[in-house]
Parts: sequence; C-alpha cells; structure tokens
Amino acid sequence: MLYRFSTSGFIVVLLVLALLWYGGVLVFFLLRKNGRGLIGAGLGLGSGHKLHAGRATIPDDGTSAAGSEEIADDLMGKAKLPEGMTSVGMEDIGFVDLDERNVADQQGLVPDLLEEIKNVFLLLAKEDGSKQDFLALMKVIKENYPGMSSHPRIGAINEFIAGHAAFHIGAEELENLWY
Repeated sequence: MLYRFSTSGFIVVLLVLALLWYGGVLVFFLLRKNGRGLIGAGLGLGSGHKLHAGRATIPDDGTSAAGSEEIADDLMGKAKLPEGMTSVGMEDIGFVDLDERNVADQQGLVPDLLEEIKNVFLLLAKEDGSKQDFLALMKVIKENYPGMSSHPRIGAINEFIAGHAAFHIGAEELENLWY
C-alpha cells in the first residue's frame, strides 16, 4: 500500500499538515494575547478578567471582585528561614572570629614590605651576603616604602627581620634602619 504514495504527494501532505499545525498555534496565541483565550471563553469569563489557578477571577484593574481592595502580588509573603539559620552578606563570611581577623595584616603595605624583605634574605643566602649588603639593600627598600618608621606595625616588621636574619642585628640598628 505504501508504494502507491509518491515522494511529491508525501511532501504535499506534510506541508499541509505543517501549515494546519502552525496556523492553529498562531491563532491560539493571538486569541490568548487579545484576552479571548479558548479556556476563558469556555468558562464564560468575559474580557477584562484573568484566570488564576485555584482562585476566583480577578479583574485587570487590580481590585478584587468584591470591591476596591488592592491585591498583593504575593499573598504568602517571604519564606521563613529554618530555625538557627541566618542570611549573611559575603563580607561577613570568615573562618576566624571577627576580632581576630585583621585585614590590614593580610593585604596592603605590610605584606608587600615583608615579601620584599624575604626576597632580600633569599638574595643574601644565594650570594652569601653580609650585614653590610643587607643594610645597603634595605636602603633601597626604605626608599620604596617611605614613612615606615611611623607605621603602627613597625615593631612586628622589626621582629620579623631579627628572627630571619642570618646575622645579629641589634635593636638600635633595627630602629635606625627606617630613618
């Protein structure tokens, strides 16, 4: 029986069915856009009313069918968080207590300076440098970081230098290092 259908006949039937399908979809959406949907017309709803699942009809002007009460967009309100759960911003997330967290120690001038001092110590270790080489290199670093003598964390920086230097540096030398 299928041998009786030609290719051209099959394509014609396919085109007719495609036109019927897309024409029906187009008509459905045009009627729905104009407010005369097939569902609303079957239920006896006139124009100017919206159909909401599980609720009575609501006129388009935002009032209820009973009178002039405004209808809220969300009748249920916002969802309540479970017991013990709170919503926090990204800046409040941390794995250290807020009092112990010191952002200035983690970013900025002091970590950059400590990194440069570490590089000086690495250079001195590679080239077997002396205390005079260290003082000469620190003069260059002091020029890159002016005003470090009055920085509140200068004591911690001096402790770092004293703890990592391969030679003895006195307290007076550490103080004079930044002036």
